[in-house]
Amino acid sequence: MIPFDYLKPATLEDLLEGLRSANGEGALLAGGTDLHVKMRLGLKSPRLLFDISELAAARNIVEAEGSLRIGACVTMSELMASPLVARLAPSLAEAARSMSCRQIRNRATLGGNIVTASPAADSVPALLAADARALIVGPGGLRELALAELLLGPGRTALGPGEVLLEVLLPLPEAGHRSLYFKVGRRRAQAISVISLAGGLSLAADGRIGSARIALGAVAPTVMRARQAERFLEGELPSAVNLAAAAALAGEECSPITDVRASGAGRRLLVEAWTHRLLQQLCATSGDDAGGNRP
Repeated sequence: MIPFDYLKPATLEDLLEGLRSANGEGALLAGGTDLHVKMRLGLKSPRLLFDISELAAARNIVEAEGSLRIGACVTMSELMASPLVARLAPSLAEAARSMSCRQIRNRATLGGNIVTASPAADSVPALLAADARALIVGPGGLRELALAELLLGPGRTALGPGEVLLEVLLPLPEAGHRSLYFKVGRRRAQAISVISLAGGLSLAADGRIGSARIALGAVAPTVMRARQAERFLEGELPSAVNLAAAAALAGEECSPITDVRASGAGRRLLVEAWTHRLLQQLCATSGDDAGGNRP
């Protein structure tokens, strides 16, 4: 491993100035669960390492301005323990619970899980199903971007030079909104997803589906929304025929690869089956229920 300098900026301004001075040779350290591995393997060799794990501007979980605002340096364990997250984004709490083991959850951060840009990132389906937005800070100041637009492909994001993911903003759910998260792996714990999925749904007074969100992980170059299935459901009654048809559309929309965990064809079948289960439970459970891991 190539030697590096370690810095711990006290403020956001110090961090941005440090990144500017590093001239592209710096890296951010929050939980480090991904970065440490890449540095040991020689895949990353930063000249400067900026420890942002205690940066106050990225450590909050608050309800403000019509959003649940979660700092990028909040750990998965902190997401699981937060009453606000449990009440306003239960599927995100369940996604955090599904990640690896307790030791990793104590270190891994929400921001790190996002900007690693893995198609199998545990938290991202729940965030996309909640229409989350990214608050980014950099040399040009603050900007917001839909989370789906931040993720460009495996390991690739829309963050520019010197830019940092600061917060994730989730719109507050409307009354009666229901959300669920499922992770399907080859074992019950410490597994990378074969597929993962999250959904959000609200029912109108006449029993029809008012809004539907379905996000799928590990079945495309990025975590994706099953938008054809969503459009099909909105305004329809949650009948058995409609739910099955939407699940089939979700299976058709994804573009999974074959790897050591599953074949592409197998993943399509899993997407259809688990989306059907997701929709059935969303239409039958109360709004404060959350899904869980499945072998």
